Parts: sequence; structure tokens; C-alpha cells
Amino acid sequence: MESKIKAPTTAQVIVAIARREIMMAMRRRLVKLLFLVSLLPPIVMAAILVGIMIAKGLGADLEWDPLVQLLKIQIWFILALALAVGTPIVARDRSEDVLFLYATRPVTPWSYTFGKMLAVAVPAVALLLIPGILIAVLRAGLLDEFGFVESLDLLVRIAIVAILVAWGYAGVTVGPSAAAKKTRWALLLAFACFLIPSALSQIIWRDSIYALDPETACDDLIATLFDGYRASYGIVGAITLVAWGTLGALVTSARVRKEMIP
Repeated sequence: MESKIKAPTTAQVIVAIARREIMMAMRRRLVKLLFLVSLLPPIVMAAILVGIMIAKGLGADLEWDPLVQLLKIQIWFILALALAVGTPIVARDRSEDVLFLYATRPVTPWSYTFGKMLAVAVPAVALLLIPGILIAVLRAGLLDEFGFVESLDLLVRIAIVAILVAWGYAGVTVGPSAAAKKTRWALLLAFACFLIPSALSQIIWRDSIYALDPETACDDLIATLFDGYRASYGIVGAITLVAWGTLGALVTSARVRKEMIP
């Protein structure tokens, strides 16, 4: 009896597209360099925590917590990595006129879109979640500050930030990539998504500036979850990141649907 070959599921298609894009991105020197440099802040953070432990053993009480600063620094690396990986990710396919090839395979516009966005989101999540796990282990083990519940709470909050930032930054880089056939134009469009909403938020709200751009949204979300900042700012920041990610997905899917014709 001949065995039937099953068509891959949507999830398998998305993962395959994301894996291919990540492997291609990791061959580029710029992406490798950004990823390696992004490992330095967590190492510095670990050294600081060990220094705090030693200081406490000597009787000094250092209350400074470098966690918020570490997360904000990591956000900059995530932005740089998202721009490096995301802005060429669809523009390259459009400029080479290969989108029609996907239509000859079990790939829908949405699976294509989510596969490309996942390729940007996975490194973004890793750059926040891996340092978060390291910090939780250090504080629960070496510093003996946290119990299991406190460590779990810390990891949950970092995971929330990681997922929202990954989704927002994937949308704000992949969306412009789908809107342009050249990477340089996609890069300019992505920067515009940061600069123009930031200026608009200052004009609209002035003193009470709610985030319309992804960068400010990240800062507000981190400040709310880890620094006791006003909850309304964190909620608006989370909504802003979700909105940018969703907008990028809609733009990508709409563009791909028009050109993914066999």
C-alpha cells in the first residue's frame, strides 16, 4: 500500500519559515555581532549582583537594583536586532519576485506573515527571557533574596515584557519590510514608526505623555511592572505594542496576498 504524504500543518509551515529566516540571518556578520554584544549586559548584571552579595557579606547594604536598567539596555539591542533581521525579511522576497513560489506550496498569506514575524520575535524573547532566568537563579541561589514564588513572579513579569516587545517590534519592522521593495526604504519606514508617533504624543498630551511609539511603550511597560510606575502608562504601553504588532501583521498579510499569485 502506498503511504499518503500528509501536508504540513499551519504551525509547521510557520515554524519552518521562521527557522529558515533565523538561520539566514545568523549567517550575516552584523546579526552575529549584535547577538554577541547583547550578551554583555546580562554578564555585567550577574557581576553586579555578585558584588552586591559580597558587599552585604561585609556589612554594607546596597539597595540599588540594576534590573530595570538591564531591561532597558536589552530593549535597545532588541531594537537593533529586530531592524537588522526584520526590515529585509519581506522586502528581499518582493525585490527578487519570489513571493509567487510560496503560492505553489501549502503557504497562506497569514502563515507566511506569522513565520516572518516569528523569526524576529524569537531572538527578541530570548534576549529578555534568558537574562531573566539568570537573574532569578542568582537572586534565589547566591543572594538568597527570592523564594520560589518571588522568582516565578519575576520570570512571569519578564515574560510578559518579552512577548509584548517581541510582537510589537516584529510588527514595526516586518510591516515596513512588506510595504517596500528595498531594505533601505523599509528601514526608513521603521524609523518613522518610532519618530512620528513620539512627536505626536508630545503634541497631543504634552505633560502627561502616553506612549504612541514602540520605544516609549517599552519604557512605560517596564517602569510599571518593575519600578512601581503609574499603571495607566503601563496599560497604554502594552496596548501600543499590541497595536503595532497587529498593524504590521495586517500590512504584511495584505501585501503578500496581492503578490502571492502562482
